[in-house]
Amino acid sequence: YPEKEAVNAVYPHGHHKIDKEGKPIYIERIGITNIDVLFTKTTKERIIRFYVREYEKQRNYIYPACSLAAGRKIETGITIVDLKGGSSMLLSPRSYSFVKIASTICQNYYPEMLDKMFIVNCSWLLKTGWAVVKAFLDEKTRKKIQILDGNYLHELLKYIDPPNLPKFLGGTCECQPNGCLMQPEGPWKEYFEKFPSEVDEKDLNVPPAPPKWKVQNTQHS
Repeated sequence: YPEKEAVNAVYPHGHHKIDKEGKPIYIERIGITNIDVLFTKTTKERIIRFYVREYEKQRNYIYPACSLAAGRKIETGITIVDLKGGSSMLLSPRSYSFVKIASTICQNYYPEMLDKMFIVNCSWLLKTGWAVVKAFLDEKTRKKIQILDGNYLHELLKYIDPPNLPKFLGGTCECQPNGCLMQPEGPWKEYFEKFPSEVDEKDLNVPPAPPKWKVQNTQHS
């Protein structure tokens, strides 16, 4: 995936630490994502493969690491979608197409992996677009989603401690040197550093988890 850095520059996203129950947190800063520029860096087909790879990496590596850290099986996570900085551009057909790609993959192939989703900094204008987005989602998925305006912090803090929440979302974390969404901060960090070739992103294929990792995880099944 040679375009990874270019994609991350216009589409900030990534896993960052855990919630109060030990579940991984995944964050997307859609509000400052430039969809038009994004599709000059990659293609729709590669975005689809990228999402599948990320879900498989989450299932094969991140959940087992969280399970070991928590002492019990972890198999769902929290997603935060930040719309701060967003404008009417997020209501464009291309933006809807991008959201549809992500939501379709999630609910059709990995529905059991989402515990909760918080869409924060959602203005009244962007809330009007929610009616269109809902059409992509089934009822079970919709029930997992909360739409929040700029006064969202009290709700997030019910589930996430401030040190585990990036400062741009109202927490106290400021990961150095690359920022909270560009570093593998969480129980999976040691594994990613110990076996870099297993999570290398030179291509979009996900190798199976090493046997030792799977054996360790069965202790908490």
